[in-house]
Amino acid sequence: MKKILLTAAAVIAIPVLAVAQTSAGSAMADSSAASGASKLNAQDRTFIHKAAIAGLAEVADGKLAETQGNAAVKQIGMRMVTDHTNADTQLTTLSSQLGDPAPATTDTTHQQMNASLQKLSGSSFDTKYLHEQLLAHEQAITLFKTEASDGSNQQLKAFASSTLPTLEMHLSMIKSALKSTNT
Repeated sequence: MKKILLTAAAVIAIPVLAVAQTSAGSAMADSSAASGASKLNAQDRTFIHKAAIAGLAEVADGKLAETQGNAAVKQIGMRMVTDHTNADTQLTTLSSQLGDPAPATTDTTHQQMNASLQKLSGSSFDTKYLHEQLLAHEQAITLFKTEASDGSNQQLKAFASSTLPTLEMHLSMIKSALKSTNT
């Protein structure tokens, strides 16, 4: 009888211990994410915020360029959608791991810029899109260079460094398209 009671107690205790360990593991993961966020300085947090919003805006504007632009602008738009979607996915994953999740939507300024692009067509669209992309990529390159050199988090610095060549290639494509359209 003692054996049966001890066996029954053990059978009941194992799931309880498993739940307790799972809860403790979750608490440790939550604590780890929170401590990851506390290890980010203001620059790192600003970088995550600005880079995420800019990337989301690039994707939205790129999709618009795919449908409204001339052949060269459509090609640039497709490239923006592909490359910025990949970078956004990486940044979203990394920022969540660091406990400071990236924004999931663009800000009002970028939404208004996209809305104004939607109203245009033909060469007016191409010109405005390319000029906005030129400015956006110059700003993004500055943002990513600053994080790569001065950021406090090594993972964010590595992400910024590895993304820079793509942003610089985008800027080159945009400048080339602007020259060929004489705008």
